Amino acid sequence: MNTLTRKMALVLTLFSIAAPALAQQSPQIVTVPISRPGEPISLSIEVQSARIEVIGENRDDAQFEVLVADGKRRIVTPSGTQILKGGSYFLEIEEEDNEISFNTDWRNNKISVLARIPRKANLELRTINDSEIIVSNIEGNLKLSNVNGPITATNISGSVIAESVNKDITVSFDRIDAENATSFETINGDLRLGLPAKAGVKLHLDTNSGKIYSDFEVEVEPNKPVVKRKDDSRGSVIRIESVIIANINGGGPIVRMKGLQGSIYIEKTK
Repeated sequence: MNTLTRKMALVLTLFSIAAPALAQQSPQIVTVPISRPGEPISLSIEVQSARIEVIGENRDDAQFEVLVADGKRRIVTPSGTQILKGGSYFLEIEEEDNEISFNTDWRNNKISVLARIPRKANLELRTINDSEIIVSNIEGNLKLSNVNGPITATNISGSVIAESVNKDITVSFDRIDAENATSFETINGDLRLGLPAKAGVKLHLDTNSGKIYSDFEVEVEPNKPVVKRKDDSRGSVIRIESVIIANINGGGPIVRMKGLQGSIYIEKTK
């Protein structure tokens, strides 16, 4: 068994032993070594119902603090019904070649995950029910998806793709990566973008019933619908898109913001 395999076996054993404590609201802390300390990492977390918080720090490993809520199942016996505290679930953390994945088997227990990782990291975080995603102090590319909860990312240097359905998305940048896409999309929430006072960006804004507020003066370009056409042997696809294009401080990296019911806020950060 090589060193990496032994490390992962240790992580899984800790979860297995600690399961009853987790269910009783006692958090389990697990430290995961990184194959190549000092180099950027990738972190993927996919949980059905969770509070996921990721904090970038000056460190050469990754630390996870995990808390699993009690289950809500019952058992019926001749003497009556008993509430089953805890519940069965499965968690797995795996690191290989600076790529870390955190997985569960998608049961109903709500999980709280606090991850402390190196600042230079690419993240892919996904959750669905009654959940929250919070990220801070990360240098890298972020993909964040939360169907029924808010997304908040602060002090980000890089790019962010964030999608929600029913809650707000709030993202503040120290620096925006011009080489990777940045976009925010929600249906029933507000969109908030925080930028340094001297940042230059080109905003593509699309909102149905909400208003747009900006702490910056903006230069709005003439509205010209963009038509894209694709023809092949099976037929044709024609796409027409019209958005508000507004430049801040002369323009720069493109930031797409699309909302249906909520408003859009462009704010200056300190």
